[in-house]
Amino acid sequence: MTAKTDLRIKKSKYAIEHAFWKLLLAEGFSKITIQQIIDEAHINRATLYKYYANKYELLDRVETTLINEFKDVTEKAPDLIKKTNISQESLQSYYKDMVRYIYSNRDKFSALLAPNGDPTFINKLITADEEVWQKNNITQHLPIPEHYASASITGMVISLIVEWIKSDFKESADEFMVILQNTIMPLFSQETFFKTK
Repeated sequence: MTAKTDLRIKKSKYAIEHAFWKLLLAEGFSKITIQQIIDEAHINRATLYKYYANKYELLDRVETTLINEFKDVTEKAPDLIKKTNISQESLQSYYKDMVRYIYSNRDKFSALLAPNGDPTFINKLITADEEVWQKNNITQHLPIPEHYASASITGMVISLIVEWIKSDFKESADEFMVILQNTIMPLFSQETFFKTK
C-alpha cells in the first residue's frame, strides 16, 4: 500500500467518524441513517461500506477508540504503573486523569450515555475501568477479595460519573474531582481498605 493510498484511507475514515459524531450529538444514534452519514462525510455509499458494514459497526469503532484513549490516559497515572505500594495519592492521580479526560470529551460521553445514545456504553466504560484495575493489580492491595473490590469501587465511581454526565457537567472537572475524592477516598484509608503490613 502506498503512502498516498494510506493517507486517503485515513482521510475517508476520519470524515466518516467525524460525520458520525456530529450526527450522534445532534440526532442520537437511533435516528442516524446511512444516507445522513454519507451526506455529512461527503463520500459515496461504496466508500462507507468499504470500511463499515453498518452504523452499528461504526458505533462500535468510535466507542472502542474513545474507550482505548480513556484506558491509555488513566493507565499513565503516577505509581499506578509500578504495580506496588498503591497509595491514596496514586489513586487520586488516576481518578483526576480519568475525570479530566471525560470532561475534555464531554460531548461524546454525553451523546453515548443519553437516552437515545448507546445503552451498552455504560457497561463498556465499567469494563474498561475494571481492566485498568486488573492490569495494574490494584485490587491485590486490598483486604477483600479482588472481584468484590473491583466491582464495588468501579461501580461507585462510574455511577458518580454517569450522574455528573446526566447533570450536563454541572460542576467543572476540578469541582467534580472534589466530590469524587470526598466520596471515594475515605474508602481507601490505610486503616480500613488497604492491607497493612
